Amino acid sequence: MGAWKAIVAGLIGTVLGVSSALAAEEPKSLLPGSFSTNFGLYSDYTFRGISQTRNGVAAQGSIDWSIDTGHQGVGVYLGAWGSNVDFGDGDKAQAEVDFYGGLTKSFGPVDAKIGFIYYRYPGANGSLNYDYVEGMVALSGEVAPGLTLGVSYNGSPENFGDSGTAHYVNGGLSYKVPVKAVDLTLFGNAGHQSIEKNSVFGVPDYWDYKVGATLALTPNVSLSAFYTDTDISTADCAGGSNTCDGRGQVSLVAAF
Repeated sequence: MGAWKAIVAGLIGTVLGVSSALAAEEPKSLLPGSFSTNFGLYSDYTFRGISQTRNGVAAQGSIDWSIDTGHQGVGVYLGAWGSNVDFGDGDKAQAEVDFYGGLTKSFGPVDAKIGFIYYRYPGANGSLNYDYVEGMVALSGEVAPGLTLGVSYNGSPENFGDSGTAHYVNGGLSYKVPVKAVDLTLFGNAGHQSIEKNSVFGVPDYWDYKVGATLALTPNVSLSAFYTDTDISTADCAGGSNTCDGRGQVSLVAAF
């Protein structure tokens, strides 16, 4: 236990140090628009309530670009995100790399987004096709001081593993606690995933939910803790796996 504490303390110190150094430099981009990146350490990689790392740790990062087109407030965004994965498939897929993009626009207090996500799993070369594409649309807005409400829809014509059409609807809220001494945000969301070929995907249609909090340690580094679960029984989860069970998680993320 002492060794783990030392490792965690060292990681926190390293992330905080890198964050401070990069924040102080503030390099100027030669390209139009703006870039942002983040890197995080997670106790688990959970996607819509189901662990993608068999309840193991994950390292994740992303790079994003956005620009205001100057035409009726429409913005354009593009990005890439990656994580390690473990589906218990003989290590055929060890990583997930997502590519995404779309348009944004504000309608008064409501922010709208429409776009796509391409999920890519390098190394997955079995009989099933892991890669797939989703279209998405999302709306969010502040409905009261500090309280933000959001809804989204994701749909795929051919879901993960050739499991047919899929639809995911999600609703969530976040609340920034009005205490000057701490930068704390509470959040929660619930979603429903439906899949055409449940037997191929490995689970029935299901609900998932998540509740937690994020504490900003510095302007660039945040620590999050949350609990997530689904209504899938262990017997119905990918042949008796516990990856659909409820679990608590923590993460440390640096964003620049």
